[in-house]
Amino acid sequence: MPMFTRFRTSLAVLAASGLSACVFVHATDSSSGDSKHAHGSGLRASARIEARSGSTLAGSATFTEQKGGVLVEVTVSNAPPGWHAVHVHEKGDCSAADGSSAGTHFNPAGHKHGSPHASEHHAGDLGNMWVDEKGNGHHVLLMPALAVADGPNSVRGRAIIVHAAADDLVTDPTGNAGGRIGCGVIQ
Repeated sequence: MPMFTRFRTSLAVLAASGLSACVFVHATDSSSGDSKHAHGSGLRASARIEARSGSTLAGSATFTEQKGGVLVEVTVSNAPPGWHAVHVHEKGDCSAADGSSAGTHFNPAGHKHGSPHASEHHAGDLGNMWVDEKGNGHHVLLMPALAVADGPNSVRGRAIIVHAAADDLVTDPTGNAGGRIGCGVIQ
């Protein structure tokens, strides 16, 4: 049994009617130095998140295909403190100053909007990320309905959006998440 020596743990606190928490542990097998060994297929995609709508936000997102779905990791800096919705949007286009060129939430199955942990939600509903008083945020979760490999659920060629407000995890189709303050094309 391989020995895992490095663990990164993130706590994603969801702002639904009450607070609930999910913890995901990302482990890398240091004996091989290769995270593909620990993550199944290991296919990856990434995005550089740039400011939109007059914000100063900067960040990155990685998408790693593994057993059970895609591990999504989002990191931002220079963002306004508080809760911010994070979504994958249908178009890989961040050319508009307000991020509107990215289109609507990525939703290949035609579901209603919801929490990423609900039985029904858009494939691109990634929940809420907490940004601290210094403007730094980190969000990690496993998304079973996403893929990195080519196909209808692939994140490649889409955009990741950070919104100005928290996602209420209910209002269809947008979660009432406000403007788009960050956008990155997933490649």
